[in-house]
Amino acid sequence: MAYWSELPPELLTLIAKRLETQFDVLRFRSICRSWRSSFPPKLYPLPKRLPSSKKTKAGCRFSLNQITIATLFLVRLPPATENRSNQTDPSCWLIKISDGKPLNPLTDSGLNANLPKVLDLINCQVIELGHGYVGRYSVHINYRFRGLYRNYIEKVEILRLSPDGDDFMAVGLFSHGVEYLALLKSGENEWTVLENMHGIQDIITSNNKFYAIERSGGTIIVDQFFSVGFIQHAVGSPTNRKFLVESSGNLLTVEMIFLENSESNAGFRIFKLDEENQKWDEIKSLGDQILILGLHQVVSVSAYEFHWGDQGNLVFYSIDGNVEDRVMYVFDLEKGISIPLENCPVYCNLFWPLPVWLNSSESVVSSSMEATPGTEFANLGICEDVGSSFSSS
Repeated sequence: MAYWSELPPELLTLIAKRLETQFDVLRFRSICRSWRSSFPPKLYPLPKRLPSSKKTKAGCRFSLNQITIATLFLVRLPPATENRSNQTDPSCWLIKISDGKPLNPLTDSGLNANLPKVLDLINCQVIELGHGYVGRYSVHINYRFRGLYRNYIEKVEILRLSPDGDDFMAVGLFSHGVEYLALLKSGENEWTVLENMHGIQDIITSNNKFYAIERSGGTIIVDQFFSVGFIQHAVGSPTNRKFLVESSGNLLTVEMIFLENSESNAGFRIFKLDEENQKWDEIKSLGDQILILGLHQVVSVSAYEFHWGDQGNLVFYSIDGNVEDRVMYVFDLEKGISIPLENCPVYCNLFWPLPVWLNSSESVVSSSMEATPGTEFANLGICEDVGSSFSSS
């Protein structure tokens, strides 16, 4: 019989270094004491020193004051304990954690519920589906007689250049009427604003590069040396909203088409990047993939993660109103229709309400913070502590 706790430390280190997410490291360190001591938590600190930009041609100076990480989690029952007969109480639930607060992944609205303080990972599975960065910006406009300040929230992308995360590159969207692309490398004293590029709708890191999509459909590519390239072949229509997401190893543009006088309110087209031929190709199917279209983050996840087999090809999204009033929808790419989630209980209950099994003190909430596989949940880099992450907002 093999004793996993007796694996040599050097082998454990090699295994741990290949784990991609913080939650995978959490599971690894929860096996036993020797595994826990063999590898530290994989925490990448966010940049603390965030300099301002130079004054732009428009007389503005931009500052990125704070970066917050937002992570999307899937909480699900193990396959052996699923209650497949109860379709209104699904075996999976999605939650977004940002700045220690639980949020609805589609609307960013706070979850006002008595959420469990601690998750016992023996009785449920927690999977990190993806994460993104949100920046709190300010812009100082140098008017003739007095300055004008404006604060706003926009997306940031960070590319780690070293294993410890100390060396990094960041790309931010600075906004003043239109969105400008700005670049920063660790150790530099100022952001570099690319003023000849504007109307940026989304940014992403993929293949150790930054990609940005313009409203016009043009694509900007920035490598680790700040070399800037372009794909002139426009994707989609300049009147439609565009998002970037990596899915099954491919970089996709998701184009949201707003439809007037239609009950479905919006449609979607999906394009895959062919970087070698410098063009975007429209694709008609996502296969088993499902897109979660949040306000500042798009995540692609396989339908198999929800135990739905290959029932993918869906886009979950929200539109209209402020954060608390946004309406959630699901778009079926195969059928070409969009339906409010409130009319689809199986889909709606992925986001709300809290499943009965997750709210059960017998099955999920650990009565002790000691010697349980759920204890290290408090040490995730995305959360200060488990109490603040899974408590009422």
